[in-house]
Amino acid sequence: MCLFVFCLLFPFSKLSSAWHNAAAQDKAFSTSAVLKASPDSIMPERLTFPDSVALAAPEAAGRSASSLVTYLKQHLSTDDQLARAIYTWVSRNIKYNVYITYTSRSEETDETKELQKILSERKGICQDYALLFKALMKEAGMDAYVIDGYNRRDGALLPDPHEWCAAKVSGKWYMFDPTWGAGFVENYQFIPSPNHRFCKLLPDTLLKTHMPFDPMFQFRERPLSYEEFDTGVVDEQRSVPVFYWADTLALYAQQDTLERLASVRQRMLSNGRSNDLVYYMLELTSNNIRIANYQKILNAYNTAMDLQGKATDAINEFVRYRNKAFEPLKPDAEIQAMVDVPEGLINRADSAINSIRTAPERYREPILKLRDQIMEVATTVYKHKLFLRQYFKLPAKQRKGMFKQTK
Repeated sequence: MCLFVFCLLFPFSKLSSAWHNAAAQDKAFSTSAVLKASPDSIMPERLTFPDSVALAAPEAAGRSASSLVTYLKQHLSTDDQLARAIYTWVSRNIKYNVYITYTSRSEETDETKELQKILSERKGICQDYALLFKALMKEAGMDAYVIDGYNRRDGALLPDPHEWCAAKVSGKWYMFDPTWGAGFVENYQFIPSPNHRFCKLLPDTLLKTHMPFDPMFQFRERPLSYEEFDTGVVDEQRSVPVFYWADTLALYAQQDTLERLASVRQRMLSNGRSNDLVYYMLELTSNNIRIANYQKILNAYNTAMDLQGKATDAINEFVRYRNKAFEPLKPDAEIQAMVDVPEGLINRADSAINSIRTAPERYREPILKLRDQIMEVATTVYKHKLFLRQYFKLPAKQRKGMFKQTK
């Protein structure tokens, strides 16, 4: 989620949007929650076979998510092996960029371009590690999500937001944090220290240090409140209804951006007292709900306009053919299709524009104008549909007379 500015413009009678990330103006975060130096973070680990496969990946394989997963699948067969190898590759090949600050991504972010940038530069912050890991897991055929949240370490809350991943491996949900598995920052320098201590953890295990903003991603029937996580003390007296997270997650997977944002905000509000980071994310989510609503209006308007334009072109093609008295003659089915196609297009345009229930005052005039244009085209299509209905009722020898009557 990201706070950004939204504009509606009307060049060439078409709505367009201009987006930019304004999070840096509101609040930029310093070096994100990357694992800090500690004695155990530099302990050597015994490599497994999936690790060896990941480390042996040729340079060419790492140029895209599809090529990397294709390479891994040539040597590994199970989801568990693939998940381990993907974590290893990401944590070993992406360097933490200490010069970049945390700003939440826009819902409109082009993930393909972002992924290509990460794979090309081989550096990033927690968002980039998480996005790449999620993309690779999905490419490998496993469900995965990027999780926004914050952290507690050594009894104290870390000051910045953080991102990590949840993935469904062999039918069960596990947590992965490839950022904390890559190394640590010391004196504003990234020190590579690959580890698997944050690879394929049970949700409750990672919950000791990682708190999702959205309680759903705790994967618990009794989610911890923000206060319980912050203090490390569970309030056994707190009355909490059973949270059916699996059903909620299934619904979440089907929701559009606006529905997701609204449901996330409601779950956050229901999860008890908040700290500054949670308040900030709530504000961000509320802004994004407003923006997503405007985007929904914009998408509906532009869809309706595109369909109206295509319907106009299609019915004009029929009009030109009719003005030539259907010369050269086409089969009846082909002639009928010349009206059926624009009819289908204009009906879809009508549905799109009528999906806009409410809109800001200054956008209502172009919306109403487009509705009138759609109705005009629909009326024209209907008139020609009636003409064809009469035309096809007549014997072939009498049909030419229809054109004389309509001149």
